[in-house]
Amino acid sequence: MKDLQNLVYKFMEKEGVTLKQALMQSSLGACAKTGDLAEIVRGVVYNGYPYSDERKKRVAEHLGELLFYWVMMATTTGVSPEQIMAEYIASYINRTKLINEEELRLINQSRDQKQEDKKQANASILEMLKYVKAQEKKDENHKLREQVK
Repeated sequence: MKDLQNLVYKFMEKEGVTLKQALMQSSLGACAKTGDLAEIVRGVVYNGYPYSDERKKRVAEHLGELLFYWVMMATTTGVSPEQIMAEYIASYINRTKLINEEELRLINQSRDQKQEDKKQANASILEMLKYVKAQEKKDENHKLREQVK
């Protein structure tokens, strides 16, 4: 996950993406990729298209892009993707009662061992947020200079 976060950060840095732009791009991008996936499913289910290797490849590509936008949204809003997943898993397990207490204890133990990874991921998030804020300040300064001219 950290590799993907770094890729998102590098993309935002290269493109000079502001916080507002990142929020719009990640939310609209996620919607678009979800629509692309739904279109493939509709074609297979309702139009009788075969679930071919080509369609599987397209599904994988769209899921990858959806994951990119998801990570962008999470990191832009200052939430660790690992934290989101851990909290969702705990919530899902609690809601569905799919596993017993001992299995839950083992999962929690494993999650506790990954705290260092979370700290590192949060550091990446902070770096990205600092960058985004600096870009916004640069944009504001540019706008002010333009108004003065």
